[in-house]
Amino acid sequence: MSTTVDRPTAARPTAADLLPLLGAAARAVLHLLVPLAVVTVVAWLSAVRSTSSLASVVRVGADLWLLGHGAPVAVVGGAVGVAPLGLTLLAALACRRAVRVWVRDQAESERPVPHLPAVGVFTAAYGVLVAAVALLSRSSVAAAPALTALAGGCLVGAAGALWALHPHRAPLPPWVPAPLVRALRPAGGALAGLLGAGALLLAVALVAGRERVLLLHTSLDPGLVGGALLTLAQALLLPTLAVWAAAWLAGPGFAVGVGTSVAPGGTSLATLPAVPVLGALPVQGAMPAVAWLAVAVPVLAGAGALLLHERRAAAGPERGLGPRCATAGLVGLLAGLGAGLLSAAAAGGAGAGRMAQLGPAPWLVGLAVAGEVAAGALLAVLLHRAWRARRPQPLPVGLPDGPARAGLIGGARPAAGATAARAAAPEGSPEETVPGRLRRASGATAATARRAARALRLPGRRSS
Repeated sequence: MSTTVDRPTAARPTAADLLPLLGAAARAVLHLLVPLAVVTVVAWLSAVRSTSSLASVVRVGADLWLLGHGAPVAVVGGAVGVAPLGLTLLAALACRRAVRVWVRDQAESERPVPHLPAVGVFTAAYGVLVAAVALLSRSSVAAAPALTALAGGCLVGAAGALWALHPHRAPLPPWVPAPLVRALRPAGGALAGLLGAGALLLAVALVAGRERVLLLHTSLDPGLVGGALLTLAQALLLPTLAVWAAAWLAGPGFAVGVGTSVAPGGTSLATLPAVPVLGALPVQGAMPAVAWLAVAVPVLAGAGALLLHERRAAAGPERGLGPRCATAGLVGLLAGLGAGLLSAAAAGGAGAGRMAQLGPAPWLVGLAVAGEVAAGALLAVLLHRAWRARRPQPLPVGLPDGPARAGLIGGARPAAGATAARAAAPEGSPEETVPGRLRRASGATAATARRAARALRLPGRRSS
């Protein structure tokens, strides 16, 4: 059933319209939290040597769910702050599904779908529920800060609600600068292209290092159930590792422990944790000089995104070089800001000691991506300008107003003198051709008349 509403969405919402969003937020929480708790209980049952209680195992599932919302979990001797972005994506999908159910109910009852009020109510309700889970799951061995959980829950809830309500979005306010509006779409395209390239690089690394990955997996001897759960946990980490790979493409790279570095310039590692997917990391030592060509990927992403944007905007009014260069700079700035935020979500610690630093440095990645994407966008602007300058442009036909213009274009009867001259001219002579008729009508030179005839694409033979 279609979820669009034909009624105007600017109607003033009532409490009956917005209160069901509170239940939608609760459903979005339970749709992911309950399956995650079930998975942790299954893992506890399969571990015959475990001495933990059922309540503590359920709290572990809640802590993993909170990690997916960006809330670091403080443990004995350190903190776990690396977010499994796979869980974050699943949480956003759960929010989108819950809001879409509310939109469908509004459509069936022929009630309006207020965009911004709905986003605000659902975001606030979901954030409060995430903070409540953080308070209820606190224990003496693990605890997540409620304020951080509230902020992360609001971000995830807003993302899911905006995703679901995209067909009902309201126009941007008039106070939003026009250059910023023009830069939003190409910046998102450049960031998506960089992340796609990072995911592709991760897939290539997993294929190339599959022997080391399998060796680490078999050395753990997790068993059938444990192996399935270990594989599932690593699958939830794949989006996080894709952000790490994108940081490698940007140049700064990432760390897998304090004092380590994985970058195009080389790989410096220490003892790694027993996580099989880390077997896909490059081998220790310097990388070939050709590896630095990887930094061309963000440049190409910025150039491609802006070229697509220029192609879509070709039908609009022509803008000068200065505004287009300003748009290119804003594209780089917004893409760098997005890359920095994603790097911050994919970075953190995994306990105390060497594992207190994992992932990319957000400010380094943000600066690198901003400069590289902006350079690519500026290059695209200059290349597009050069291509337009070399492309042949149609010549304007400056025909005079009056009977002569009407006779050529509108089909009016020419003057008597022109008719007599055309009748006296033999067939095929210059006076009988299209340039001759244009020259007689407008008083133009023979070369100008020929160019005007080609521009108008009138039938006739070229005069000698």
